[in-house]
Amino acid sequence: MLSSKTLEHDSPMVFVLFTAVACLFYFFRPGFMPPEPQADKPTSALFPKSLQHYLSNPSAKAVLGIDVSHYQGVVDWQQVAQTGVQFVYIKATDGITYRDPEFYSHLKGAQAAGLQTGAYHFFEPDDDPIKQADNFMTTVQGLELTLMPMLDVEITSNRSSQQISSGVAKFIAAVEQRTGCQTILYSYGDYWQQNLSAQFAGQPFWLADYAASPSVPEQAQAWWLWQYSDSARVPGVKTQVDMDVVIAGESGLEAMKCTSKGAKS
Repeated sequence: MLSSKTLEHDSPMVFVLFTAVACLFYFFRPGFMPPEPQADKPTSALFPKSLQHYLSNPSAKAVLGIDVSHYQGVVDWQQVAQTGVQFVYIKATDGITYRDPEFYSHLKGAQAAGLQTGAYHFFEPDDDPIKQADNFMTTVQGLELTLMPMLDVEITSNRSSQQISSGVAKFIAAVEQRTGCQTILYSYGDYWQQNLSAQFAGQPFWLADYAASPSVPEQAQAWWLWQYSDSARVPGVKTQVDMDVVIAGESGLEAMKCTSKGAKS
């Protein structure tokens, strides 16, 4: 064991030796040393450059979001926010009685992380649309959501296109009357074309299409969002998750905001 006197006398030599050893460990870290923390996945890694030209401004940074339900389980929302994701839509309800069991916890975490938040309802064509709107509004009222509500329409339940369109229109009207917000209509291109079509030409449209070249219905005049992947891996989410991009970028995200009455009425 070295005495304090020896250390005091040899301190320059000890310092040089310590510095040399530290440098060796830095540049040639052995396997037992813990790796340096990895940087958070940048937004550019979540949105392929090959898809950039579909945006209104291909040279601008993509505005990305995710949509989740209880299937994603517990989410580390702080980590999600660090990836560059700016908004999230969270499943609130389905049909006339179902409420997603993770809705409130997801919303609380996303809000605490500073993300823009919206809620969505899964539409059941064989359920009363007004009662579905009541279920949705009862679930989301007073929660200070910052984005327009979204209606997910993708099944027929053996209903005709006329019945589906009529029900969707009634749901949208009921929610708009109570929130003062437009409703974003989410669907697949073929479904929209076959069951919704021209009646909803001006409705903000959220396209789900995972092809490299999306097929936007010709009559959909307000293509606002694109769900371009249903199998993305985002830090903070343990499962695969849907990835979404705002076609008009930052101005498009601003247009999606609705806080004048929001879901508070």
